[in-house]
Amino acid sequence: MGVFTRRDSPWYWLYLETAPPGQRKEKTKVRVGTTTTQRHDSRALATEIYHQRMNAIAARVHRLRIEVPAIRFRKYAEPYTTDVIAVRRGADRERELLKPLLAFFGEELVQAIDADRVRAYMAERSLTVSARTVNREVDLLKGMLRDAVPKYLPVSPIVGLKRLRPVKPKRRLMTPTEERKLLKVGDAVDRALIIVATDGLIRLGDLLDLKRTDRARGWLYVADPKSGDPYDVALTPRAAKALDALRHTGPYYFAKFRKAENPRDWRGAVRQRLERLCAAADVPFGRKAHGLTFHWATRRTGAHRLVVKKKRPIPAVQRQGNWKTPDTLLAIYAEADRADQRKAIGAFPKRSRTKRKTA
Repeated sequence: MGVFTRRDSPWYWLYLETAPPGQRKEKTKVRVGTTTTQRHDSRALATEIYHQRMNAIAARVHRLRIEVPAIRFRKYAEPYTTDVIAVRRGADRERELLKPLLAFFGEELVQAIDADRVRAYMAERSLTVSARTVNREVDLLKGMLRDAVPKYLPVSPIVGLKRLRPVKPKRRLMTPTEERKLLKVGDAVDRALIIVATDGLIRLGDLLDLKRTDRARGWLYVADPKSGDPYDVALTPRAAKALDALRHTGPYYFAKFRKAENPRDWRGAVRQRLERLCAAADVPFGRKAHGLTFHWATRRTGAHRLVVKKKRPIPAVQRQGNWKTPDTLLAIYAEADRADQRKAIGAFPKRSRTKRKTA
């Protein structure tokens, strides 16, 4: 039987024996369940999906005509947005990614969207946005077309479509001198945001959701982090002092940045504030200027200081920053700056200058 489970996944998986190589393993949207009844019902549903997928593959192999209802992409996206995207962790971001897809494919039939049309979309979008953004948009489209099988499509037409190769911008960490300059020109909220993010290794979205009730003396409780499971963050003395200095009485520590109607704009408000602070402190800002960005200036810098500078154990830093795996920290350790590298291997030996012997 082609239905199986994996230890690292809560979903049922399919093994489609007659599918092309590389497309035989397929994840379903059916959770395995915890009780006996749930597992029995979910297994039956996954088995039904398996038979539907195998029938669709057989029909395609034998060139049988499959009657599927025609639907335009915009119409298909409406329930997908409310029923699928809305319950995802990154719903705000995915709604933004969907907008250019609707502008390009909105009036086209789902059945008419093939690899050539998507390549045309990628070429057009790459003229105005980065390759990473284009890849994220196409990844969302891939998921939408995959979920359209078998009701609207016999098979997704863009499975295996190659992504654009992004050019990674060179980013950098925040130096202690730059940090002192920023803290000097910022107000109490700015200072608390930078210090807690750097010392606590907390992501920006989780910072903006922090409430006063989430603090218990030297600890912060992150109730709904990006990674899923709640966790505790140990406060350094200067982070605790920075939070104590916040005099406003609202429920959120950083309510200053939560004024926009769209929560996605809250993070934008922080980035704009960091840009103004950098200008006031004469510190370069943004990737194009090889300057600071919030994530690298705080969470990444803080992790680098703990792992490389202070030689703290990676498991402890991993818990503090709530990374699921230590891969990022191991990469940070490998990306020690030039001073660390020079210190590790020693200074270059001086070139000897001996006098030539004369006859």
